[in-house]
Amino acid sequence: MREVFSTRTARAVRNMGVAAIAVAGLGWNANAIAGPWASQVVAYEPGLNPEAGYSSDPSVALGAPERTTGENTPFGSFPADVTMFSSPYGLDEVVSIGEGGYLTLQLDTPALDDANHLYGADLIVFGNTFFNTDDFVVGDISGITPDPANIEVSSDNVTWFPVSPKADGLFPTQGYLDSGIFGTDAFGAPNGTIASDYLKPMNPALSTADFLGLTYIDALALYDGSAGGTAIDIAESGLSSVSYIRFSVPMGAGYNAEIDAVTIVPEPVTAALFCMIGPAACIRRRNA
Repeated sequence: MREVFSTRTARAVRNMGVAAIAVAGLGWNANAIAGPWASQVVAYEPGLNPEAGYSSDPSVALGAPERTTGENTPFGSFPADVTMFSSPYGLDEVVSIGEGGYLTLQLDTPALDDANHLYGADLIVFGNTFFNTDDFVVGDISGITPDPANIEVSSDNVTWFPVSPKADGLFPTQGYLDSGIFGTDAFGAPNGTIASDYLKPMNPALSTADFLGLTYIDALALYDGSAGGTAIDIAESGLSSVSYIRFSVPMGAGYNAEIDAVTIVPEPVTAALFCMIGPAACIRRRNA
């Protein structure tokens, strides 16, 4: 089991090439990324066969979802906007959970069960799944290959309750609302200027079938300004609020799952306060 650690500690361990992290008593500087997302890694166990290179620094799951990807990668520089066809793939952007593994995060602000939230959603989980297509210019969607992780929530990090649906499935992250729609492709050319809303949940009534055969433009219309992600209604847990969320992949699943970020669906006044701080408060950067 991996206890709470700071970004500095995590990076030092990563630079030493050590996959196992066990640092107790070191807290994340929550003030650096205070907002409607996870601010602390409570525990992390990578499990069996996590994605190579993506299990040394679980603190990358803190803060807001990625809007761009590939800025820092050993595969060569390929900075691009995150789109539904081009998910976050940098080693400093997602953390992988293998079979039998888990990741526990503490939210900076508790998520409240509120039936008045859009679609009743109280939390949104972002992974790195993406839509498949044979034509990145038109973006005709041919399918999606999710790597679902189980989700549990807790108010005290002691008693846990499962919730649905699973993480790292529908819907792929869309960092900007205008990426690639002005004469470039949908793969993620870095030209987005209108940030999507990662505090706005997707309509849970939508399914993969609703996207099959759609063009990129048509799919963007279904996103309706949202950044995507898996919407979670904590009502089924029976809790009025949650401060912790845990992801796990069962043994024998045959796959690993990747987590980018978690955001709460704030109350309207709170959401306005988050964004009144300035654009930087609504666009994440974990490199503090």
